[in-house]
Amino acid sequence: MSDKDLLVVISEMLRKQDQQAEKLEKHSEILNQHTGILNAHTEILNAHTEILNEHTSLLKNQIDISNRQIDTINQQTGLINEMKDVLKQFMDVSVSQFQKQDKFNETFLEKLDSLGGKP
Repeated sequence: MSDKDLLVVISEMLRKQDQQAEKLEKHSEILNQHTGILNAHTEILNAHTEILNEHTSLLKNQIDISNRQIDTINQQTGLINEMKDVLKQFMDVSVSQFQKQDKFNETFLEKLDSLGGKP
């Protein structure tokens, strides 16, 4: 093989190396762009995670508030039931007293009538 042929082969190899270097550079640029996009997506996902964590915390607080409201309502219901029982007892006593008073009044009037000489 002559020097000229050898130079042509070397020249061709160098040209191919340059083409491969250009392709590798383009691939590196594309990979760097993809890395940038992936980093941006990671930032977005991290922001979403923070938002979801905040929402979770708010929901837990809301659940705690709701549970306290339920406890308060249950206590109020218990107090209302106790008051209802006391009022029922009061009404029962009042009705009983009224009936006794009515019976006493009838007996008293009958005695008055009998003392007054009315048949």
